[in-house]
Amino acid sequence: MEAKKDILEDLELRSEEVQEVLYQTPNWMIRWSNLFFLITICVLIAISWILKYPEVITAPITVTSYHPPEKVEARADSRIEYIFVKDHQHVKPEDLLMVLQSAADYKDVLRLRSIINSIPQQDISSFPLQAASMLKLGEVQEAYNAFAKSLQDMRLFEKLRPYVPEDVAADLSIAQYQNRMATYRQQKVLETDKFKLTKKNFERLAALFKTGAISAQEMEAEKMKFLQAKQNLEAIDISVSQLEESVNNAKKIKRGVTISSEKDNINYKMQSLQLFEQLRKKLRDWEQSYLLVSSTHGTVGFQQFWSPKHFVKNGDLLLAIVPDRKENLMGKMFVPAANSGKISKGKKVLIKLDNYQYQEFGIVRGKVQSISLSPDKDGNYYVEVLLPSGLNTSYGKKLRFDKELKGNAEIVTDNLRLIERIFNQFRSLLRYQD
Repeated sequence: MEAKKDILEDLELRSEEVQEVLYQTPNWMIRWSNLFFLITICVLIAISWILKYPEVITAPITVTSYHPPEKVEARADSRIEYIFVKDHQHVKPEDLLMVLQSAADYKDVLRLRSIINSIPQQDISSFPLQAASMLKLGEVQEAYNAFAKSLQDMRLFEKLRPYVPEDVAADLSIAQYQNRMATYRQQKVLETDKFKLTKKNFERLAALFKTGAISAQEMEAEKMKFLQAKQNLEAIDISVSQLEESVNNAKKIKRGVTISSEKDNINYKMQSLQLFEQLRKKLRDWEQSYLLVSSTHGTVGFQQFWSPKHFVKNGDLLLAIVPDRKENLMGKMFVPAANSGKISKGKKVLIKLDNYQYQEFGIVRGKVQSISLSPDKDGNYYVEVLLPSGLNTSYGKKLRFDKELKGNAEIVTDNLRLIERIFNQFRSLLRYQD
């Protein structure tokens, strides 16, 4: 027991620093620093609870109108023959912008189009072949020649009427047969009366012959007259029947001639109509390939300097027409599949445009209007963004829109508290360790 007491006394003597920490009260700085540290921790926790940090999906965006700029491209490998507009010139629908070089004279092609549009579809016989025969139509010439030949054949058929002689001959035959039938019917009336008288006379003599009043020779002669009268009446019936059959045959021939005539007439017309439509289609194809025409009201903007004789390839962008109607704007986005399930209609969209730096002009606010149900071939989803305030920015500035605007957009999917994000990170780490 005394040994233990000596050891404790030795420890007390050798641990003055420990005794100073244990028995001496800390100064005020140490005490208040601990309190300040505790308060700081509480403040940080409160701030992390109050502060919300949005989760966003970033993707490129193109701001355009519901009437986007019309991009006019070359549709054939050719040279520019004529340019009818200047940069920033206002145009309207059907205005001719450019003509590409071809084997046809574009003025003659437009003249042919004007002629075709003035012809009723059911009355192509009035087509002025003589006026159109001198036109230089180039690629359309073959289709026009086929139509012109068919139309000439139709007109020649209508003029010569090749089935008319057969029809007239059939009518004449019918009339002759009917006249002969009328004559035979009149004869039949007479022969019928004659037959009745002969029959009465024959019956009278037959009664006398039975009594022996007349000879057998007289009886045979009278019988001969009776049979002759009967034969004449039957011959008339046969002739009438034959004439009726001839009339029917003549009527069949007439119907056949009428059917053949109508059939050929329909064939000529249908062939002409078909070739007329083929000509119209060929004309439309030529215009699509070599004529560049405006389809809207707007302002022309050239993509580069163009001049006549300049060679262009199919698909080259020649110019764009910015429509006058710009009031309805929208954004088009293609977002990756990652986190796309959080995108829904009405989500906030923050747009930063390349044309207007957001540090100076601010950002444009929008909201998700719709999202495609399935991704495209690249695995991206199409998102349509509505701009309720147009191009009014967060700095109160209204941006000018005269073409497509490109930039980047952030779709705010969740607005989580900062502390929730911290706990989510720890949760994901713990799950990964498990």
